[in-house]
Amino acid sequence: MKNILKIITNDFKNFTRYRIIHMTLIVSLIFALAMGFFPDIEPLLYVYLTVFVIPVIMHSITLFIEKEEGKLMPEQFKNPKIGEIISGKILSPLLLQLIPLIMYLIVMIFVLNVNFNLLLFSLAYLVGALIHILIGFSITILSRTHLHMMLLYVGYIAIFSFIPFISLMGLIPTSIEFLFVFSPGYLVGIIIENITFTYLFSPLYLVIIACILIIIYIVALILFIISPFYKKQINN
Repeated sequence: MKNILKIITNDFKNFTRYRIIHMTLIVSLIFALAMGFFPDIEPLLYVYLTVFVIPVIMHSITLFIEKEEGKLMPEQFKNPKIGEIISGKILSPLLLQLIPLIMYLIVMIFVLNVNFNLLLFSLAYLVGALIHILIGFSITILSRTHLHMMLLYVGYIAIFSFIPFISLMGLIPTSIEFLFVFSPGYLVGIIIENITFTYLFSPLYLVIIACILIIIYIVALILFIISPFYKKQINN
């Protein structure tokens, strides 16, 4: 547990040095104010940007800088275990994602007066943030250069993160929804929309498939990309 706390502390020092916390606060405040003052705009648009786009960019860049500066681990970090490292590296950005979540919940409760289950919404939000944090990490790990990293996350956002926005606007017919299950953002979007609309409008099989695939994607990213990367760091 001490090692996990050391990693989280080190990561938040890096978030402060790289102005990640500052950007998170500013963007979250702007989105929360827009959500409150412009209720005619679908509130989930701001949520989707926060969950499906920003973490991919922010955490791919953060990990890339940490690699370049040799700041991946705390100084004098002894006998690290891979489970502790992965737990700490996942918890740090998830804690950061609580900033916009709390702001959005305040607006939803006191301004928009929503009537859906906020606990389920928060859980879906954090799961969506988690998978896109892992995607951001994976992009950096798989990138050979800074340009390569930028091309990868721009390509991911353009292809995969754009799909849930199309779905939110009702431009994807229900009969062909299953064709887009390759997009993690779309899968999380299915769950979030069914929670916020307060009734199950998607086919039950699609919701079940979405839950299963999200778990598979998370486990696969950790086992085959994130874990080998940090094991290599330990060995070095």
